[in-house]
Amino acid sequence: MFKLGKSKGRLNFTIKNHLIRYVYSSTNHLEDIEDAGEIPLPSHIMEDGKVVDAVEFAQIIEHHVEVQDWKNADLYFNVPDHSVVIRPFQIPSSLAEDEIKGYLYMQIGETLHLPYENPAFDYSIMSREEEHTNLLLFSYPDDQIRMLERVFKEAKLRPKAVDISALSIYRLYEALDYADRDEHLLLVDWNLDGCVLTVFYQAQPVFINHTKSPLPLNLWKQEGETCSWKGDTADPLDFTMDQMTEIDRIMDFYRFSVMNGKASVTKVLVTGDWPLKQTVKEEYEKRSLPVQIFQKDDLRLEEDRSVNSEYVDTVGLALKS
Repeated sequence: MFKLGKSKGRLNFTIKNHLIRYVYSSTNHLEDIEDAGEIPLPSHIMEDGKVVDAVEFAQIIEHHVEVQDWKNADLYFNVPDHSVVIRPFQIPSSLAEDEIKGYLYMQIGETLHLPYENPAFDYSIMSREEEHTNLLLFSYPDDQIRMLERVFKEAKLRPKAVDISALSIYRLYEALDYADRDEHLLLVDWNLDGCVLTVFYQAQPVFINHTKSPLPLNLWKQEGETCSWKGDTADPLDFTMDQMTEIDRIMDFYRFSVMNGKASVTKVLVTGDWPLKQTVKEEYEKRSLPVQIFQKDDLRLEEDRSVNSEYVDTVGLALKS
């Protein structure tokens, strides 16, 4: 994704509203992962995927870099999901490769409308036609990326590249030989702070949708490897059922509006730290739709070590070249 500028190792961050998950490794191979963990973020640090208290955020990062001895490590990070936009976009086929990004910036507010003024762009070329080149466009607020990069550099890390969770998860999915290029895979990345739905076809994301969780993050309490809800006991289940209705709507939209009725979702992959993932899996299996959830054995390392399934996006990021 967005490229940023001899280190002591490789550090991989996935940034969520409520925490940062990290994976530390010596190379970009699964067997070389040495450590994994979480950095909790107080509820006032981030809001809707944006850092709102940059001073305390920087203090937290600097503290962990010092304590964990990460100084001078190469850093790769997944940006928060909330502000990521993925969409198809057509450009004139006459544009040379080095003219594409300039053209995209010129189209902001004209033919390209985004929910923020200063985006950072990346893209992949899906197909070329006589008059148009079809892109898959990725964007994220540039000021947020630059702020994060500045904080990390001041903490003596070496930012190398930025990615998004959906692409990182799919990278791991491919590396484990689960992927079928002809499948229409719906990735449901469901975390405490929200749910991101991404459809992959032929190893490319073709649609993305994000729903923010209405449940206050401060009413979840970490207990061992799981989180428990300390509010109204029905709320998480209610939201799960409501969100599954939204998932059904997205699958219908994909089938009839994106694929014009010619194809539909053929498999669902559920990831994230949502405690009711198993409920989601069981509901879709009742409909004879194949559902996969990563297991600990999928992330088994050397010396009989493994990484919890909540880390799939960070592990997938650690595989990035």
